[in-house]
Amino acid sequence: MNSHVIHIKREFWEHRSLWIAPVVWVGIITLLFAWTVFAVIPHVTGHDGSFMSADAGALSQLSESDRKEVEKAVAEAKEHSEHSSGDKDAFFAFSYLAISGLVTGFASIVVFFYLIDCLYSERRDRSILFWKSLPISDARVVLSKLAVALVVVPLGALLLAAVVQLLMVFMVWARFHGSAIGAALPDLTLLAWFKSQTVALVLAVGGVLWYAPIAGYLLLMSSWARRNVFLWVVLPPAALAALEGFFFHSMHVLEFIGWRFTGYVRLLHVDENALNIGTRDGAAGASDVGDVLSKLDLSGMFLNAEVWIALLVTAGLVFAAIRLRRYRDES
Repeated sequence: MNSHVIHIKREFWEHRSLWIAPVVWVGIITLLFAWTVFAVIPHVTGHDGSFMSADAGALSQLSESDRKEVEKAVAEAKEHSEHSSGDKDAFFAFSYLAISGLVTGFASIVVFFYLIDCLYSERRDRSILFWKSLPISDARVVLSKLAVALVVVPLGALLLAAVVQLLMVFMVWARFHGSAIGAALPDLTLLAWFKSQTVALVLAVGGVLWYAPIAGYLLLMSSWARRNVFLWVVLPPAALAALEGFFFHSMHVLEFIGWRFTGYVRLLHVDENALNIGTRDGAAGASDVGDVLSKLDLSGMFLNAEVWIALLVTAGLVFAAIRLRRYRDES
C-alpha cells in the first residue's frame, strides 16, 4: 500500500501541473466571483449598500414612498422564499453542479496533457534508467499513472469544487445577509449541497468509465512515440478519417470519434424537460432537485455493454503500453 502511495506522490512531484493548474483555475474563479459579489453588483445597483440593508437605520434615510417600496419588496421576497423550498434546492443544486463542471472540465484538460507526457518525459530526460534499476515492475508504474489520471485527479477536483462552493455561499451570505437582495436569494440548504455532491461523484465515475479507452490510447502513444507525442496522438485518427472520406466518401471514423467524446452525455438519457422552468403542483418555479435528478438515467451508463467492452479495450491498450515500456531500449 505504501509503495502505491509513493508512486502516486512521485507523479505529483514530477508533474506539478496536476495540482498547480487546478488550484490556479479555482483561484481565478473565486476571485472573479468575489469581484462580482463585492464590486460589480453594488456598482450596478448604484448604491453603497445602504439600499440593500433592510434594517431600520437604513430605511429611515429613505423617503416615505421609497421605504414602502423596499419594505414591500423584502416582504414579497421572504414570502416567496418560504413557499419555494424546492426551488431553493434546484437553484443550489444546479449552481453546485455548474461549479463542479467548471473544475472537473479543466482538470480533464490537465489530465489529457499529463497522459500524453507522463511516459514520454521519463524517456526524454532518461530518468527511466533510474526507475528501471529499482525493483519496480513496469505494470506498477504504468498503472499508477493511470490511477492518477482516472481516480486521484477526478476525486481531487470534486473535493476542490466542494470547498469552492461553500466558500462562494459564504461570500454571498457575508455580503447580502440581512439585505433586500439577501432576502430574495435562496437560503443555503446543506441537503441540496450533499445531493449535488453525490450526483457529481456518480457522474464523475461514469465519465471515468466512458473515457477510459481514450486514457489508455494516450498512455500507449506516450509510451511509443519518440518525439512529438501530441502529433502522433492526433495524426492516426485524422489520417483514418481523411482516407475514409477520400476513398469511401463516408464519415464513420469521425462519427465514432464524436461518439467517444459526446456519447457519455447521451447515455444519461436526460429528459429535455428536466431543466425547464415550468409549473409544479400548480405553482410556477423550477423543478425540484429530486425531480431533476430522477431524470438522469444512470443505468444507461453503468448497464451499457459498450462501456464494459471499452474497458476491455482499455485493458489491452494499457497492457501494450506496459510491454512497450518494458522492452524499449533506452541505452
